[in-house]
Amino acid sequence: MTLLIFFLGISGCNVHPMTLEPTDSPDPLPGLHTYEIQARLHESMPEYRFVATGAVQGEDEWMYGFVMGLNVYNENGESILSADFSEILEGKVIGYHVYNGMMDTMGLHVTDVNFDGYKDVIILNSFGGAHSNTWYDCWLWNTETSSFAASKSFAEICNPALDAGKECIYSAGGSGAGYWGGSIYKFIDGEYVVTNKLDTDWYGLVERKLINGKMEIVREVSYGEDKQILEREQEYYKNSELWQLDHPHWYWLGGHHADQWLGGE
Repeated sequence: MTLLIFFLGISGCNVHPMTLEPTDSPDPLPGLHTYEIQARLHESMPEYRFVATGAVQGEDEWMYGFVMGLNVYNENGESILSADFSEILEGKVIGYHVYNGMMDTMGLHVTDVNFDGYKDVIILNSFGGAHSNTWYDCWLWNTETSSFAASKSFAEICNPALDAGKECIYSAGGSGAGYWGGSIYKFIDGEYVVTNKLDTDWYGLVERKLINGKMEIVREVSYGEDKQILEREQEYYKNSELWQLDHPHWYWLGGHHADQWLGGE
């Protein structure tokens, strides 16, 4: 598979594309930016082009850039998906806010997120804030209509990590300082559904499980005055076969280190 990165300067002058491996992509220069992937959704299908567009502001990796759009073209060069994220705010054109540290790829991945054997496409819709959490817009490939369909439920998953073997998605982050739990999602009847959830704070924890279509409490612990109970509980969930909270797929900060949990192009 070929990855192409194009830079478009403020003056509008195009620079010839460079073929690069994704791990070797240079930091994007300030200005308009385009990142392209060529990939097959299935081994039986032709190669499609996936093109993300954005705008980089400044050179500091913690400055915000904007993800502006996504286009997908079939083998004939025809557009089969076009998404525009831009809007005008106070007279300025902006898009999805994403730290510059991820603007080289804009979180664009072509990967099977619903575990049906066909790849889908995701792109960052948020990477920022004090906790540096990430969320992604997602389009699932529909084999019956041979087209992409947006998945609103995937876009609600914070810091997603795919597990193709267990056909689930792990989600950490997105909460306060006393939170060290997480959520597990599965794709059920066309939607991403929380099947297991561990809520924690400074005072205790509540573990819930999806049972007969409803989230039921299966374990609840109050820390009380026991100063060691928090440490014991964290160890319990690290060793839990279901949770394994010390596994790196529970990532608490966004960034390229999470790419390994979002599948390969």
